[in-house]
Amino acid sequence: MENLKRILNEHPFFAGLSDEQTELLAGCAKNVAFKAGEFLFREGEPADVFYIIRHGRAVVETFVPQKGTISIQTREAGEV
Repeated sequence: MENLKRILNEHPFFAGLSDEQTELLAGCAKNVAFKAGEFLFREGEPADVFYIIRHGRAVVETFVPQKGTISIQTREAGEV
């Protein structure tokens, strides 16, 4: 758990949290990795996961009829 606590402490989103708060979040967290082009989730699925980005970037895409898939937002390391 110490490793996840350290990761959370180093991420800008969690700056200012108390040690107790970080400890609680670390107990709920898990470290995952995704390959380039892999989907984190798809439209219509439950929104029950919170991701922080430590390395790389994530692109939010949507399908628009007669236009196809378009990017609507990009998040990079240090963002949520």
